[in-house]
This record gives sequence, structure tokens and C-alpha cells, in this order.
Amino acid sequence: MDIKEKIENLTAELLKHQYLYYVKTAPEIPDKEYDRLFDELAELEKKYPEYASDNSPTKRVGSDLDNTFPEKEHSIPVLSLEKEYTIAGLEKWLAKTIANSDKTLSFVVEEKIDGASIVLYYKAGKLDTALTRGNGLVGNDVTENARTIKQIPLVTGETADFAIRGEIFFNKSEFVTFNAAFENKFANPRNLAAGSLRNLKSSIAAKVPLKIFTYEGYFTPPFTNDHIMILAKLKENGFTINKNVGFFSDDSGMRSRVNEKLPEIFSGAISELPGYVKRRMEQRDNLDYEIDGLVIKINELDVRDALGYTAHHPRWALAFKFEAPTAQTRVKEIQVQVGRNGRVTPVALLEPVKIAGSTVSRATLHNQEYIEMLELGIGDSVGISKRGDIIPAVEEVLEKDPENPTIFKFPRECPFCKSILEKDGGHHFCKNRACPERLARAIIYFASKDQMDIDTLGEKTIVFMFEKGFIKTIPDLYSFNYDELLKEEGFKEKKVNNIKTSVENSKKKPFRKVLTALGFDGLGASAAADLIKNGFNSIDKIIAAAARGNVEEFSRIGGFGEITANLLIKHFTDPQRLAVIEELKKVGLNFAEEMPAMREAGDMPFNGQVWVITGSFDNFQPRSKAAEEIERRGGKVTGAVSSGTTHLLVGSAPGSKLQKAQQLNIAIIDEPHFLEMLKETCI
Repeated sequence: MDIKEKIENLTAELLKHQYLYYVKTAPEIPDKEYDRLFDELAELEKKYPEYASDNSPTKRVGSDLDNTFPEKEHSIPVLSLEKEYTIAGLEKWLAKTIANSDKTLSFVVEEKIDGASIVLYYKAGKLDTALTRGNGLVGNDVTENARTIKQIPLVTGETADFAIRGEIFFNKSEFVTFNAAFENKFANPRNLAAGSLRNLKSSIAAKVPLKIFTYEGYFTPPFTNDHIMILAKLKENGFTINKNVGFFSDDSGMRSRVNEKLPEIFSGAISELPGYVKRRMEQRDNLDYEIDGLVIKINELDVRDALGYTAHHPRWALAFKFEAPTAQTRVKEIQVQVGRNGRVTPVALLEPVKIAGSTVSRATLHNQEYIEMLELGIGDSVGISKRGDIIPAVEEVLEKDPENPTIFKFPRECPFCKSILEKDGGHHFCKNRACPERLARAIIYFASKDQMDIDTLGEKTIVFMFEKGFIKTIPDLYSFNYDELLKEEGFKEKKVNNIKTSVENSKKKPFRKVLTALGFDGLGASAAADLIKNGFNSIDKIIAAAARGNVEEFSRIGGFGEITANLLIKHFTDPQRLAVIEELKKVGLNFAEEMPAMREAGDMPFNGQVWVITGSFDNFQPRSKAAEEIERRGGKVTGAVSSGTTHLLVGSAPGSKLQKAQQLNIAIIDEPHFLEMLKETCI
């Protein structure tokens, strides 16, 4: 046997075992034997790269080379779906569809997976290209990353060209663990799946256990007139299809033939379809992956062809969404904002719409990956909600702008200083530390209510002073002669005196407040409290430890780890930051605080407790004051309710966190009860 033949045989054998392991969950050989065959193939491909296949099993591990994600045109229709939110509306659509057809129809109901859409193009039965949905006309080429997904067949038994549509997703049960590896930058499993699929290094994407359900196949020439039989063929060729599929036909013979091919799916008469949809709605929370609805499709392909498409959606399918968007509006513009540490955040400017009694005209879009996941462009009609009853968010694109169906792309330059934006992880950054917007945002953050609480210096006043050149850096807040404001319109003596008093009072803030107000990445209120609790109760101690460069000094603090430790070393060895700290020392800010009397961890009354705070309070304004009390007693405060949360402190207008805590049977503590707890555990 020559080398080329040996490589081909090993490739075929390993692909077979990958299919048995990842798709059928029925391995035939032990892991060690698989690893031996894999290593043998990898070694041969290294010596004889001219014989290596593009679809070799070794491609599953990915590459460390950057992917550029060029755009390519789709050769099949990749459109959105018409949407319905009520059972009555679904029944009306079914009746209308059946009445308008002169043929006997059947229907297929599939779960609408909340993931990242992908189109797989095969040539001669081998994976050739994988494209994201994009704007429906073109998508990003993510082939190298798609090859790393174990459930995607690299080689099939087909000999013709064909295309497959599917949805990449991530299991809920694995989300917390894997998101931690990405520094918790993804809000949910859908974002993690989309972000991993677009990772610039396929070797990183390969480490994430992405899954796929395939739901459409396009074969030329067609071998059947039934969509359900296409699903059966996909299954026969090693593709993973969702077992939670319903087939509905009044032809009992057809149902029997379908059950022979796909015994795992549900089948019934068309009259049973609405009831099936209701049951699937109730079973949603029991799934280990996210779905946001069901898709109802006409099964007969010739009827689909006759009905055709609008510019937005096929006329033969309907998306039944479980939750209607709170409101519908249109994106007028997308702007980018630059934060104090250079992070660039896109914001959608919306046609004003009312939600929960307030008018919403802006919504955050998080980052470029979120925009691409939504496939959002200026002019699109969108569904928006208020997450946690507070933050407006764009949830989905309801209809692309028919005149300009694009996807928004970040600008190349910072709009404030014209520096080239740099991508780092899931976000873009302006790395110019002299960027005027970064400097202004740092001052605004420092003076804000949750930080130094200089309450008479609001954002508008700071922006005015910054643009006039009165202040340029944080220390300028303490050196500026505020009497100069009396010469400016809108500044009377009383207002100026109040500003001077607030600035002076801020000098009394404790060290932990000053530390977090500096606004350094990774140094929030909880981290500052942990530093102080572990002996770093002065800025000099922190700077000295950072100068030693010993990561372990910081990483051994519970909850820190190497990432936070390295950030602290970076921040507190930076000459510019140290210069700011020295200037703030000179004006009299507190850069040390007495260590609390040492107590055993087990003796701390809130030791081991994890709290989340939501709503507004009479006695804790800002809410960080309540967090301080919890942390002083040994508790930990986090921002999101999870299975690890032990207590939820609830004020007025608590939002969705209360509902989630109730579902998880977490202790709910109101303000009067909390005050009693503080009295009982006085420290």
C-alpha cells in the first residue's frame, strides 16, 4: 500500500469513527485506539502534505492562523420567516394555506433553535464551503471553523453537489463553564455559539463543543417531493437532525412511511398540529438548548415552488414565536460610543416607541458579533424589549430594509480621535489613551453616583467643562477654580457653591470607593473589597505588590485568578496611571483604610452567601451601599441571578431578576428584613 492510499484509508476510517462517536453515540473502538489512528494520520500528513484532504479528520482541531472571513454569495435562498405569536393566528394561517391550495397538503413542525444560522455547501459529497446567513444574499466564509464541529460531516455518501441549512448552538448545561474560559463575555449560549463560529482562530473554535441541527437540504436534481424525506436522507448521510419534529398529514399511509424512516419523530393528523405546538411550548424549559419558537412548513416541495417567496420570507413557512417582542420599531441610525477604557459600543437610534410606560429611542447593540448574529442593518424593522424591565435591547430583526438589506459594520476609525480601531476578543477598542472621549468618560465615571458621588457634577456639566478646556483629567476636578464657572451662562453662585461643597465632600470617601472610581478594568467594588479584606488596604501595598510582578500575590485571592492578577499588575505599574494616583494623593483623597478586626472566615455572618441586588431602596442610595454591607459581613455580591445565588435583595421595581430567583427557590430579602439582618450581624 503506497502513502497516498494509506492516508486515504486512515481518513475514511477516522471519519467513520467520528460519525459513530459524535452523531450515533455508538463508538466501536476505544479512545486510545482512535487516538493512535489519529496520530498516525497527522504524522503522515505532516510528512506528505500533498496527499492531505481538505476534509481530513485532523482539520477538527483547527488552525492558529487568523481567518479573514471573506464574504461569498449564497446559491440558495436564505431568507427570514413570517412570524406569528398566537395559536389563533397559527390556526388562521393553516386554514388559509390549505384553502388556497388545490393539492392535499401535509406539514412539518420543527424547533426554531436560538443559535447561529449556517449554510453548508458540499461538492461531490465533500464539505466545500460553510457560510453564515449574512444578509441573505452573501454570508461570511467560516469553513475552517465549521470543520472543527464534530457533528458536521466532512465527507458523505453522496456523489453530487448539494447544500444544507442548519443552526449551530451550544448546550445550556455547559454554558457557564465554557463562558468562563472566555472571561464571561457572552450573555447567553446563543452569543457564545455565534462568537465561537466567528473566532479568528479555528484552533480556539475547536475547543468549544458546538452542536448543529440540520433542517433543510437542497439536492439537484430533487430525489423526492417531500421535505420530511429530505430530513430522512440527511440523517442517512450522517447529519444530525432534531428528533423533536412533528409530521402532520391526513394520509395515514404517508404517516406510516414517515415513521418507518424517522421513528423518533411525532406524527399525527393536521387537526392535531395546534395541540402539538401548545405541548412543545410547555416543554421548552426542559430542553438543554435554547429555542425561541417553532417553524411550521409545508411538506410538499412542488407546492413550495408554486407559492414562492417575498423579498423577505418564503410563503410556505411560518415561525411561531413563543414570546412577542414588547414593541416594534425601525433602526434609524447606528452610532458607536467609546468608553473610558476604550471599548467601542454600538448603539441603535430608533424611531421612538413606548415600552412599559416610557418612550424608547435608543438601545445597546453590545458588539459587532451581536449585530452580525441579529443580521442587523440601518433601516431594518426590529423587535425590542426592556431586559430586566430597565435596559432597552434589540431582540430580533423582523424585516430587513428592502431597499438596502445590509449588515452594519464597525467604522475603521474612532469617531472621536480618528485612531484605527483594534479588535480584541469580542470587542473593538480605541487604544489611544489621549482620545478626548475616553478622557471625558473617565471623569464622568469617577464623579458618578455609584463612585465618588459628586452629585452636582452631572454628565452634562462635566462635558461642558471638558469641552471648554477647564478640566482634562480626573485630578483637574480638585484643582480647578470653580468660581470661573460664574462667568458662564447657567451657573449661578448657589450652583457653583454646591459644586465646590460636593467636590470637597468627595475627599472623605473611603479608600475602596476611590479605588473603584479610578475605573480600571477588573477592579470593581467586589474586587476592591476582596483586595482590602486580604491585606491590600492601601494603594502603596497594591503598587508594591504589582511592582514585584508576582502574579500569585493577587491570584491567590478568592475569585481573582491569573487574568485579574495580571490586570492589576498592568494597571499599577503603568506610569500614566501612577501619575494620576500621585496627584489624587496630593489633593487629599483616601488611599488607605484601617483593616477590620480579623475574624475567622467561618465566623463572618454572611460567609458563603452569594447575593444579587435589584430594584430601588430608601436606605441604600446608591445600591452599592447595600453591597458594602454584605461584603463587610463576608458575603459576595454578583450582578446576575444563577443557581449559585443564595439571596436576592429586592427593592421597589425589581424587574425580571425577582422572577428568576423565585423559579430557582432563592431566598428573597426585602429592605426591612435586610435592615434587621444588618442589626443582628453588626460588625
